Amino acid sequence: MILVNKVYPGFNNEKVENFVSKINERREAVMPGKVDLPGALRVVNNLVNIRKSDVILSSSNVIELTNVQRKGNGNLPLLKENKYLDLSAEKKLRDMFERQYFEHLSPSGKVVGDLSEESGYQYILIGENLAMGNFESDSDLVNAWMKSKGHRDNILNSNYTEIGVALARGQFEGKDILMAVQHFGTPRNTCPNIDQKLYNTITLEQAQIAETESNLLKIQNSLNNGFFDEGSSHKEQISNFNISVKNYNSLIEKVKEEINIYNQQVQSFNICILKYE
Repeated sequence: MILVNKVYPGFNNEKVENFVSKINERREAVMPGKVDLPGALRVVNNLVNIRKSDVILSSSNVIELTNVQRKGNGNLPLLKENKYLDLSAEKKLRDMFERQYFEHLSPSGKVVGDLSEESGYQYILIGENLAMGNFESDSDLVNAWMKSKGHRDNILNSNYTEIGVALARGQFEGKDILMAVQHFGTPRNTCPNIDQKLYNTITLEQAQIAETESNLLKIQNSLNNGFFDEGSSHKEQISNFNISVKNYNSLIEKVKEEINIYNQQVQSFNICILKYE
């Protein structure tokens, strides 16, 4: 903020401090939330014939049986199927078969959070269960997950509200085998909205304030030293300068109000996500 020479009144002496640091300090909390990744579950019984093409597992049945487990273990809210989580689970499944790996971290360095965002799912909380084996039924698969603590914790996490599932048989390390993926999520809109457009507007206006301030300082210096533009009187130039100062101060007040609104949004969001940490 500039302090005006007494000869040219019109500046507001109230300072606006650390616009950018105030915004950035709070924006850090806007990043996606917690990701739960229990170890990938491999269930293969070498005594069982794993080439069972007649065994067909259903993603809808897996979701239903997952909800049966939630209901029977604390009467937890049922998970709703989400098409974007279905898509991210399918992406993971295809990638594991194509690249022949069985881990949460892909060879390209992607995890469930990356896949969900690529699929259009913005989340606060995201999790993934993987399984590979010669499962004979949907219940066999879900029961296997329930016997593993990390996978059970995902299935019974009361904070999750949505689910996506992908299942397929294919070749892995020379064997015909089934892979299964569960993606659990809590969508971003569960918590109050943070207006990204408002943030972008504030950022642009801050740049405008800095540029205007620099120009006003140059004009002020010229006026103080008796340098005036030809074609207009001293009085007219002072009047134009003070109009520019007034507009400058109005923009600062506008940005201050916008920052207050934005930071209130962030504060409400941060309070909301605390329960998911």
